[in-house]
Amino acid sequence: MRQRFVIGLVVLSLAGVWTTAAAGEPAPQATLGKWGIETDSFSTTVKPGDDFYLYVNEGWLKTAKIPVGLDSYDDPTKLYLGNQDRINEIIKTVLVKPYPNGSDEQQIADTYRAYFDVAAQDRRGLEPIRGDLAAIARVKTRTDLAILMATPWQGGPFASGVLPNAADPQHYIAAVVQSGLTLPSDYYLAAGEPYATNRVQLKAYIADLLSRAGVKDAGAKAGRIVALEIEIAKLHWTAQQRRDVVKMFHPMLPDELASFAPGFDWPAYLKARGFGGISQIDVGTDTAVQGLARLFAATPVDVLKDYLTFHQLDNWAENLGADWQEAHFDFYSRKLRNVPQQRTLEERAVEATNAAVSQQIGKIFARQYFPATYRAQVDEMVGYIRQSFADRIDKLPWMDAPTKSEARAKLAKVASHIGYPDQWHDYSSIEIRPDDPIGNAKRTIEWSRADEIRQLGETRRDWEWPYPPQEINAGYVPSLNSITFPAGILQPPFFDPAADPAVNFGAIAAVIGHEFGHGFDDQGSRSDGDGKLRDWWTAGSRAEFERRTEGLVEQYNAYEPVPGVHINGRQNLGENIGDLGGLSIAYAAYRRFVDEKQGGKAPVIDGFTGDQRFFLSWGQVWRGIRTEAEERRRVLTDNHSATRFRVNGVARNVDAWYVAFDVKPGDKLYLPPEQRVKIW
Repeated sequence: MRQRFVIGLVVLSLAGVWTTAAAGEPAPQATLGKWGIETDSFSTTVKPGDDFYLYVNEGWLKTAKIPVGLDSYDDPTKLYLGNQDRINEIIKTVLVKPYPNGSDEQQIADTYRAYFDVAAQDRRGLEPIRGDLAAIARVKTRTDLAILMATPWQGGPFASGVLPNAADPQHYIAAVVQSGLTLPSDYYLAAGEPYATNRVQLKAYIADLLSRAGVKDAGAKAGRIVALEIEIAKLHWTAQQRRDVVKMFHPMLPDELASFAPGFDWPAYLKARGFGGISQIDVGTDTAVQGLARLFAATPVDVLKDYLTFHQLDNWAENLGADWQEAHFDFYSRKLRNVPQQRTLEERAVEATNAAVSQQIGKIFARQYFPATYRAQVDEMVGYIRQSFADRIDKLPWMDAPTKSEARAKLAKVASHIGYPDQWHDYSSIEIRPDDPIGNAKRTIEWSRADEIRQLGETRRDWEWPYPPQEINAGYVPSLNSITFPAGILQPPFFDPAADPAVNFGAIAAVIGHEFGHGFDDQGSRSDGDGKLRDWWTAGSRAEFERRTEGLVEQYNAYEPVPGVHINGRQNLGENIGDLGGLSIAYAAYRRFVDEKQGGKAPVIDGFTGDQRFFLSWGQVWRGIRTEAEERRRVLTDNHSATRFRVNGVARNVDAWYVAFDVKPGDKLYLPPEQRVKIW
């Protein structure tokens, strides 16, 4: 993608980042409040310096409710539900007339019809997966099991796929990693509640599914399956360990893998997986893979067969009829996440259709809801943040000149993707039928598997996106050195062309800065501008960087979103660096804008200064509520910190926030200047 400027040239104009009214016309109205912030949600009793998150959001938090069928609610969820309504309209439009087989419209319509017709699923029962269950029953040897585990929709202790080659990012490499659990590993290993109860519930769920399928001695078999998964969990790398991009990259020859992890028939598995002719395989979570192979060899074949049978049933439960759907919901949502009631069938069908044919829907979504002017406006903001980041790199007191040179070169090469891709996959060859939800899914998976094999013979696909356009997300891909902002997230409160400039800087600009920052966090910084895993730091600069990030780890380790459950500051370090860097860079960009466009002094609006509006936007954009069970799950498995601490934990490290809200010693969030973490 072409660069919009060269570092050192005059910064891009931001005239297009918001809408201005023509002469004689009323000014456009922001979606939230008059200028982008819902000021009626501000607390009248909580000081900004005591709890900035609560100060900004107290009114909203008191009235917000989690929608039926969900475990949380926040502004991204609000956008998600709004997008689901739009997708529902797209689906309704394509349902009313026939379209040619293989067209996007036909695939969308028939995917929806197949999921929605629960009565037909009830009539078919287990018939769509009888062949898969019979294949498991026929297994005699461990080699049979290894071959079966290579089936695309079959579970097992290993997962495999194709990834960009970290040593040669212009090409791809086959990969294998740990897998095989129904729940996050902590749920198997942690003592006390709710984990002990969750394990009992898991055993009951497994027994229920096996019984529904006519398996004898379901209770005893469920006990052995849970025991096996506990042993698997003991071998798994933690979420924190899996963040280490250096340790996660361990390329081997196929023969080396067989020697490294004996006990599993790797040649048979790789051949069945379509990797028979590969020269290398990346063994991520290598010691876990080694241990899982050993566990596989020590586990009776019949136990492994029962384990695979359960996972086959669990994988397809939502497509086997109403009773199976209810059992699946009861365990995963009602019991594990405290969600009492399912969403309506229509809502679930829209959600499932969007997941199954997301790109086909995304093409239509982008055409209807994301005009080219939005892309141009956000692109200008990306350029502005890039320039501000470059300026901050130049001024870093802790980074030496050689490392700065490398950092600027990497920053200049970051590619940006906004709204929707310019090239799309061609899914027209996939047969989608209105009466075959499981077959539709299998044929789609088979297409994806074949596409992976094609990737192994190709150079890097710079055009390929990690998300469909309608997804509420944003991301950085280290191997591509690229940032992506789908159309789904480019809506209020993240981006509103009619909002006050300070609000857009405190929201979408901070998110853009966050994603840029991932290229320079504790893991992203281990790859260079071409996406290659390479140490481009001097020892002195790396040591200074790690000294600063250690302070962030210590701060977040002290935060306790759920009683007795603390944030893991090291597990969440990359996201916390992204938040702190993103807000800091966005603030610098905002001050540059004020200097260039507002004569150095932002207007005061409703009594709030520009700097206050900037930070208020950051405080508003992360407001959210969750069930305690879901908050607990996220603390254990999600690398993002809980919403309160995404706001408070970052703001208290930014000097300008103290000035904006007159935060002083004695306020609960106050940190002495020498304790404030400053990285980017």
